[in-house]
Amino acid sequence: MLDIKTLETWLWDGACSIRGAVDAPKFKDYILPLIFIKRISDVFEDELKRLNDEFGDEKIA
Repeated sequence: MLDIKTLETWLWDGACSIRGAVDAPKFKDYILPLIFIKRISDVFEDELKRLNDEFGDEKIA
């Protein structure tokens, strides 16, 4: 069984491998824009679905 401490260490080591030479504080410069774009995309899809349900046609929505 995998305990929490081992999982945290494993995930941190994986993140360090992906991040490479970039310092952890600078890594936010890459992650925050991705999270922002994902949020905008999700809101857009939700709004499109709501309008599609309201008007009954995806082209009109």
